[in-house]
Amino acid sequence: MFEQDYRNQLDQISPDPKLVADTKAAMRAVLTGKQKPRRHLTRRGLAALAATAVLTVTALAAAPTLWQVIQKDLGNRAPYAAQVLGSCEDQGIRIEVQAALADTRVTRLYFTVEDLTGNTLDADTTSDLILSQETNGQFDWGNGGKGLELLSYDPEQHLAALVYSRGTADLADSPPTHIRLNATYFIPGHRQAELALDREELPTETLESVVTDTGAAVLLPNQNPMALGQDGDISISSIGFASDGSFHIRFAQEETVSPITDGGCPFRADYYLHDPEDPDRWPEQSVDDIICTAVDGGWDLCLPSLTPDTLEYLDLLYLTADYSAAGGRIDGNWEITVPVEVMDLRTAAPAELLVFPYTQDGEQPYGRAHDAQLDTLTVSPLSVCADFTTPEGQEEPCMLNGTELSLTVTLADGTVLTPAYYDEVWSQRAGWVMWEFAEPIAPDEVVSVTLNGETVPLA
Repeated sequence: MFEQDYRNQLDQISPDPKLVADTKAAMRAVLTGKQKPRRHLTRRGLAALAATAVLTVTALAAAPTLWQVIQKDLGNRAPYAAQVLGSCEDQGIRIEVQAALADTRVTRLYFTVEDLTGNTLDADTTSDLILSQETNGQFDWGNGGKGLELLSYDPEQHLAALVYSRGTADLADSPPTHIRLNATYFIPGHRQAELALDREELPTETLESVVTDTGAAVLLPNQNPMALGQDGDISISSIGFASDGSFHIRFAQEETVSPITDGGCPFRADYYLHDPEDPDRWPEQSVDDIICTAVDGGWDLCLPSLTPDTLEYLDLLYLTADYSAAGGRIDGNWEITVPVEVMDLRTAAPAELLVFPYTQDGEQPYGRAHDAQLDTLTVSPLSVCADFTTPEGQEEPCMLNGTELSLTVTLADGTVLTPAYYDEVWSQRAGWVMWEFAEPIAPDEVVSVTLNGETVPLA
């Protein structure tokens, strides 16, 4: 329930770039004989959380209170969380903030989303809900953190408890003063599906078609139907060449299918034709000339550049569907800004230059250097964070595998702690890695931090 960080992506229907890249890579393997082609469609769970599983658990008739749910997730962080309140309401959906916690690199916001109508939200609801942080008068999305997580859902009260964790700027030097939670839409019953076909899998016969009143050729239905998705809401009715000489896909949809963008068509086709003068070069961009025509019970998509003459240049046809099966997109304005206070921190910088090489499975996999120079260490009662920069004169940006770094913290009484890896971010020739303690500590008691055998004292 609820999707994170899709503010821009769902305003324009487009395939997930990573999914397209992965699909293209997989199809390269298919075309070179290294892998069997995929002949089935898997439904993409856009929602980041396993809310469906949550909904199968016993309802909250004997459930803990909301604050108990939050405290359970906080665990040993609970004493350091501040209870902050704020709320907003629009279109029958109410969001209410409960608590916040700002650590060395991650800010967490606990809040609830309530369906006041009782018939708007469901287990497949997604949203462009996002958390941003104000630093030096500017709000920024930051990066890292675990994103949005569902803690509990009460189907009787239509109330979800969630936590949004967001990586931040350097809290020691520029701590955020406020955090903002906002959204512009919710999509109940959000579904997505995709299908990738290479040239060998593509039906290439010429099918029966008619010309509409607007002069567009469209395929007649049910000539060679194919499944699309697992819910039965949508399907491919006919796929092949039409009388106009172009390739067409006729999609069928149930009456429950609602569009989530302007235009009304929930389907998209991307196809990749390689240059006939350079057939070994994989096409980097999809041909962008799709014509969508509404037909009885669905849509016909025409691919003008894909003809019997250009079929030999086809590398991949990638079909996607993006829609709501529960009433469509709900647009509104939800925004809450609350103050946040960063807990006490200690920082230290190495007295000498410390540079660490990028490793993978204990080995250096690349011929070029991705070394990372340790800039500072930040210790809080709950975590320790190492900040890195790219060494001067190094062409490639710094990059490390946080899970392969060994970090220990030594206290004044001689106790040596080994915090657990939490998260990392690498961008703009810099990066950070964060670890969390099993139990809270007193930062004043930290004597030193040792990273991959290199010890940095804390003054």
